[in-house]
Amino acid sequence: MKNGETVENLLFLTEKLKKGLESGAKIPVSDYSIGQACIYLYDETGNDDYRKLADSLHERLIGFLYSDESSISLSGIKDMSFYMPFYTDYETRWNKKNGYNDICDRFRSAFEFLRDDGLNGTYCSDIITNKIFFLKTVVESLCYMSIQIYEDYRLLEDILRQGIRELFFDLRSIDKICGLEDDVKMCACYVLLMGIKEGHIDAEKYEGLAIRLLNIDADEDLDTTFQDHIDEDLKTNIETDADLKEDIDSDSEIKKISLMKMRSFLIKEFINDDSIGIKPSESPCSPNVRKLMIDAYIMM
Repeated sequence: MKNGETVENLLFLTEKLKKGLESGAKIPVSDYSIGQACIYLYDETGNDDYRKLADSLHERLIGFLYSDESSISLSGIKDMSFYMPFYTDYETRWNKKNGYNDICDRFRSAFEFLRDDGLNGTYCSDIITNKIFFLKTVVESLCYMSIQIYEDYRLLEDILRQGIRELFFDLRSIDKICGLEDDVKMCACYVLLMGIKEGHIDAEKYEGLAIRLLNIDADEDLDTTFQDHIDEDLKTNIETDADLKEDIDSDSEIKKISLMKMRSFLIKEFINDDSIGIKPSESPCSPNVRKLMIDAYIMM
């Protein structure tokens, strides 16, 4: 893996975060996901500045978590995907897992909220969308949860399995799947692919749906250089898109390009070229970079 290029492309994110924290101003919730970049850069370079930046972000996050802004609500469910994976990763690495009880409580409360009878019983695309983004948060956080604390790890895994089972029971009609926004369908596909690849859910049961959501043509050429794809797309997503907007007239066209790139990324990350099936657990992409890529595509 050409780590030098990946590191260079992530510097933009960490510099943006550093300026935001130093200003003392309130940072956007989405900036908490930049903690993944700090951790990745620290691992790759050993530079303590990235550890210190992650420490500062974690301190700011704790203040956010105990404010009304982080209360469980439909509008707050999607926001969890920005901060819970970083929170879990930091607690596992550097805080002796002291936050695990709080992490589990937050996931348990959010899951119970989404399963409340008042939100269910009738199909609603907004509710389904929030359920999908919640499951994205769970499967990403599981990448960083220590299996040594088995009770907590198993809680998140059980939430993921039950959530996926219930969600795709809701989506058993192809009309309902087609009725979702394309970015939500790609996110649902990502949840399935991650769950299968990490061994949390049964490949035989869910692989077909994941492939269908990706809409892969049997004759499609999937053979491109993975790392070149990572470096080029990550740089495109984190840098200013002014040049892109000069050539494209509408936000819908920009979104369409982003979704095409997200689909391409999912194929390269998860799909076995030979069998058009899910790759084994080995991955050329670190969990931190993968999360940043997915978030960048969704937010574009």
